Amino acid sequence: MGLVDLFKQNPNIIINTDIDGILSGIILVKYLDCKVVGFTNSKDTVWLADGYDDLYKHVYIDMFVTSDKAVCVDQHIVAVNAVHQQKIIGSGVKYSPQIDGNRVFTDYGFKYKYPFGTFQYLIAMLQSEGVQIELPDLYSLIPDSRIRIGDLLHRADDAMKTTLYAYADNARLWWEWLKQKSGNAQVICDLIAYFDGLRSMANPDNVVGYEDRLKVLVEGIKKDTKQYFADHFGCRTSDGGYKRIVDDDGCVLENFANYVTTIGALMNCPQFRIPSHYHAHVGKYYRTRWIDLFEKEFLEDYTICGHKVFSYAFIYGPGNDSTTNLSFTVDME
Repeated sequence: MGLVDLFKQNPNIIINTDIDGILSGIILVKYLDCKVVGFTNSKDTVWLADGYDDLYKHVYIDMFVTSDKAVCVDQHIVAVNAVHQQKIIGSGVKYSPQIDGNRVFTDYGFKYKYPFGTFQYLIAMLQSEGVQIELPDLYSLIPDSRIRIGDLLHRADDAMKTTLYAYADNARLWWEWLKQKSGNAQVICDLIAYFDGLRSMANPDNVVGYEDRLKVLVEGIKKDTKQYFADHFGCRTSDGGYKRIVDDDGCVLENFANYVTTIGALMNCPQFRIPSHYHAHVGKYYRTRWIDLFEKEFLEDYTICGHKVFSYAFIYGPGNDSTTNLSFTVDME
């Protein structure tokens, strides 16, 4: 099933609080008339609005949830191996560039994974289904800030850093993949072209020190974006991610509501509104190293040491020897 038909059947979405989740939600509200009924901080909490108190009935955006009852559109590494990947694909309810094309990132490395946000993936997928996406002027300055619209959009999952220097060769291949997926849509071409301007700002004609200047430029934009989130919305993370969005009574925090409304306005989507009251579902969040001992139990019923895994994502992939390559939430209530 394509995304257009999916959201016709199930228009209620639960989105991440970070800028990738917010931008993805805006696209779905603006072009497919979806409705935001909840948020997640991708760690220990899912907030559901009054009247929508079912963790598995609505569509998760920018978050992978293990249950086959949960429909998810995200971009995380979730396959332990090729057999597991086929199981995920066979469920028919998980949409991701990491499984589109049968790519498995367990053996040959994190550096080849899809390196952008759910936001870019959604745009390409919707364009492929005939939805004509338009973005605001990427070069327009955001009021009372030092950043432009294009800087904000490419903050989604660090697409700017990934594209310009961190994983530039891999990013080039994935931008081409998105371009082809979208049918060479102008909106994807415009997002790609934005990087050319940044490269020019780093003076590519002067080869000596060019990469260092790119790094300084990108880190400066990230710093200014973080400052924008802090100054205007009281958010201390550089990607807009909020750990908490409600007060002790479940009422949405003013700073978070302003954040959502402002980004919606910047994206020319005034209909992007959110509920004012929520009920929190809370689990236990961990980061650890994936070990082979987990595999049998995990692949049978998504449990680790007897605890039911609600959501998870691999950091660098399970084949990496990092000490913290698995992020997961258990015992969600």
